[in-house]
Amino acid sequence: MIRKVYSNFLREKLAKREFRWLLSRGTQYALTFASFMAKRPFCGPILGTLVTNYTCNYRCQMCDLRLRDKELKAKGLRELDTAGMKKVLDDFAGLHVSGVGFTGGEPLLRNDIYELLAHAKTRGMISHLNTNGYFLDENAAKSIIDAHVDSINISLDGARASTHDRIRGFAGAFDHAVLGIRRLDAARRRTGALLRIKTVAVISEENVDEYEDMISLARDLNVDCIEFIPRQSFLSNAEPARSNPSFLGKIDNMTRSLLDGAGNGMQIENSPSHLRLFNRSFRNRESPLRCYAGYNSLAVDCYGEIYPCVPWYNWRHAVGNIVGQDLRKFWYSAEYNGIRKEIAGCRKCYLNCQAELNILFNPFSGGVK
Repeated sequence: MIRKVYSNFLREKLAKREFRWLLSRGTQYALTFASFMAKRPFCGPILGTLVTNYTCNYRCQMCDLRLRDKELKAKGLRELDTAGMKKVLDDFAGLHVSGVGFTGGEPLLRNDIYELLAHAKTRGMISHLNTNGYFLDENAAKSIIDAHVDSINISLDGARASTHDRIRGFAGAFDHAVLGIRRLDAARRRTGALLRIKTVAVISEENVDEYEDMISLARDLNVDCIEFIPRQSFLSNAEPARSNPSFLGKIDNMTRSLLDGAGNGMQIENSPSHLRLFNRSFRNRESPLRCYAGYNSLAVDCYGEIYPCVPWYNWRHAVGNIVGQDLRKFWYSAEYNGIRKEIAGCRKCYLNCQAELNILFNPFSGGVK
């Protein structure tokens, strides 16, 4: 079974009788699969990701991306201005990307974020925003609605403030996120906006015991769904985490419970296939999935660095830079095609965005049972 957000969008488009869009996406799926088999692209990526900035007001345990600014500036790179970021979005549209995920850092720290979100919509792409929720005041909620954002993720790594604040390294993070979610929900109900609100939790030793309470909290906040992410360290030079048997047992119990319907009416965003991979992820085993990132996704950061997917951006594995060249030409270039073999051989990733896309293109994989 596929990720809920995919099936939801398909149902919405079908209900609106947007048959041309559905035919276009069906064709793109077939061409992406054929591209992987032929080892050369016949179409553009399905998912585009725009890393809007690396600045962040939090100090999360699993992330040090806020340090990237110094690294990239030391390479002589300059941060893209609004026009430069819009050019990236235009290039995504030129590649017929279905939707763009806006991520960071914390995207709401960027002054032109709402202008960029609105621009993606004017170019006919689905827009999705990731945020830690701290800056979701009344003005932000209104601006998100006005920009016609399709979906938003808000991080909530615990059912209690003490847990979430400790993981995110910021006192008050939980209260700000909860209040921000309530503001967004009120704004969409007041305006009739179709904004899809999701809470996201990175699962680790610190919060695995709270997963049922996190589901209850999501229900209380009136969000559309909740998603769980298996913790993977993106710290520089990090060694693979070694989990104790007690924690691994809890992970196995959690995934069994979720697969058996522990949501109790609250929609779990993870596909069953992805939940079944948690066992391997926390045991540091290679993914059984063939990776299609070189053909179904593309990420560009605020310095123009190009990555095949979100995990490679987290791991600092750039494959090029957009400055001075057209992104569409790069996508179809012999230079990038030479890197696709390495990408296809990657088995490190269980991060939801790319793992779920890979599951979509591995429907008969024997490794996901």
